[in-house]
Amino acid sequence: MKKHLLLILTIALLCVNGLNAQQEIMIGFTFPDNTAEEFTPDQGLSGNLTYDLRAESLTVDPRDLTFTEGATTYAASVDGWDAGANDKFWSIKFKANGYQNFKVSSKMYSDATGPKEFKLQWKMSGGDWADVTNGTITVASDWTTGVLTDLILPTDLNDPGSTSISLRWIMTSNTSVNGGTVEATGISKIDDIIVYGSPVPEPVTIIGFDFADDTDTEFNADSGIEANLGYDIRAENGAAQTTRTLTYTEGTTDFAATASEWDNGADDKFWSIKFKADGFSQMAVSSKQYSDATGPKNFKLQWKISGGEYADVADGNIALATDWTTGIVEELALPTEMEGQGSSSLYIRWIMTDNVSVSDGTVDAVGISKIDDIVVEGIAPSGIVTELYNSEIMIYPNPCDDYFTLETTNDVNRVEIYNIQGALVYSLDENFTGSIIINTVDFSSGMYFVKLYSEDTKVPSSKKLIVN
Repeated sequence: MKKHLLLILTIALLCVNGLNAQQEIMIGFTFPDNTAEEFTPDQGLSGNLTYDLRAESLTVDPRDLTFTEGATTYAASVDGWDAGANDKFWSIKFKANGYQNFKVSSKMYSDATGPKEFKLQWKMSGGDWADVTNGTITVASDWTTGVLTDLILPTDLNDPGSTSISLRWIMTSNTSVNGGTVEATGISKIDDIIVYGSPVPEPVTIIGFDFADDTDTEFNADSGIEANLGYDIRAENGAAQTTRTLTYTEGTTDFAATASEWDNGADDKFWSIKFKADGFSQMAVSSKQYSDATGPKNFKLQWKISGGEYADVADGNIALATDWTTGIVEELALPTEMEGQGSSSLYIRWIMTDNVSVSDGTVDAVGISKIDDIVVEGIAPSGIVTELYNSEIMIYPNPCDDYFTLETTNDVNRVEIYNIQGALVYSLDENFTGSIIINTVDFSSGMYFVKLYSEDTKVPSSKKLIVN
């Protein structure tokens, strides 16, 4: 059987610096020139590049900004900060769907009669402002005093979906830099605002059985990490410690593992799989089951660690019918006790809970049960996470509909695109630097991984792509 080696898309990130490289810029204002009419970002996610920086107030209209000398090039500058305590502020807005672990950096400057004391606050769209821990800022007439460097934002902001996030630098007093009172002509400047975030880790398949090939007499896994591809699915008898013969019959889309002899199987007969998941976390299981009229109706999911005893999975009761839509388990969370088990084997079983058949009689010896589309997913350990971010690669729009632009500063000689099952769906052998447009009309909706190869590197660069 063909094995889909999902983790051929992974690279070894063996140090903390490698993980830090996954930080992307959500939005950034560095004001490299003074020709822009709007104070919009010059870097960040494509969807954020139309937002702007503002000098706002709760009581008066926003003020017009100007460009003046900044920390390195230019800065946004404005006056009118008088009587601004707890009222006047700098603000930005951005979106960060699919990102987490946000950090913000910024630099501020005030002249002698400009505001001295600020604090950083945050809110979600429609919510209330709240203080950022350690977000107090004292400003001076230089670019080295009023600095925030990688200040951690609250975890409440993680993976906000389509909801906007707002940050503001609000005055906390009317004290000026020279120790007097802020004047109407006193100015405040802000520069080098950068908000970073990390992609929310995508779950990967640890082990999966879809029985697409009915020639595999061993009923081995056909997706997952390579170490698990030799494991099989079994129909077992607990007390007798025996297994029953499996056959292929019609499944959800192609074939399914099928077994009979489920009679007198309450709390004894079960489907089972074994796998290893060293370092994986947040594991979940999905499956589909079917029984004919005289086959078993009621199952429950259980788990154990090698050498241990089986225990129930919360919310793991399953009622079957003579269809593939009733006995479904969909991304059911597995216990956290299964995490951190190193190289120990992990087991999941679907065990009968009574002898009631689908027709509400008693399970017959000739009654059959089928199982299909078993997938165990989890968040990969840091040593084998997929490289979803590379500062030398840009993909936009992302998500995309009919096409996307691939832009890189590297000398590329091959492009490959894989789907989430690890199948190659597109390849291009062409030397280029800069940008190309790739058509995705024939792609199914879902997640893909774009891999770029260069002559001077053995490990390809990789980036995530979502196709609507």
